[in-house]
This record gives sequence, structure tokens and C-alpha cells, in this order.
Amino acid sequence: MQLFRNGQPYGFVQDRALIDMLLAELGTSAGEFSCICGLEEAKAVCEDYIVQVYPLWRQMNILREGTQVEKDAMSNFINACRQWSNGSSPDPFQLWRIHP
Repeated sequence: MQLFRNGQPYGFVQDRALIDMLLAELGTSAGEFSCICGLEEAKAVCEDYIVQVYPLWRQMNILREGTQVEKDAMSNFINACRQWSNGSSPDPFQLWRIHP
């Protein structure tokens, strides 16, 4: 992912853990940063985020025995994440603001 700080190119990072470490090291907020992912990279970041929030075992449990409210919340979350990954310039900082 290409990383920008206050709109200026800042470098490249490979995953969210590196971004979190960078923010902690700099003592700054995520609001100063933005990223741009390539198409395949966006899909991988999206999948990782979905599985982080809803691991596969949890998805299966909700589909099998969850309430309609739980199913709708999970479905809405996954659809919002997929919509992000199909966008024209997916920014992971925007993805990480999507919550179930």
C-alpha cells in the first residue's frame, strides 16, 4: 500500500500492523494518514479485515444458529467491506472505520 501523510507521499507498507506500529512510534493519529491499495491488494486487505472481525467459525455459527439481527449485521458488514474493496481508490483507513 502506498502511504500518504497529510496528502504527501510517505512510503509503502505491507500490512496494518506496520501502520499501527508507525502511528505508535510517531505518536500521531490515523487522521494524518491515507493509503491507496491496488485491486488485488485491496481484496486481500478486505478479506483479512472481514476474517479478523468475523472468523470463519463465527460466520458459520451465525449462519447456522444466529438470530436474524446477527445475520443482518454480519451481512451488512461484509457487504460494506466488499463495496470498499471494489471502489476506485480503496483506502484501508476508510475500511477500518467500517464496523458491524
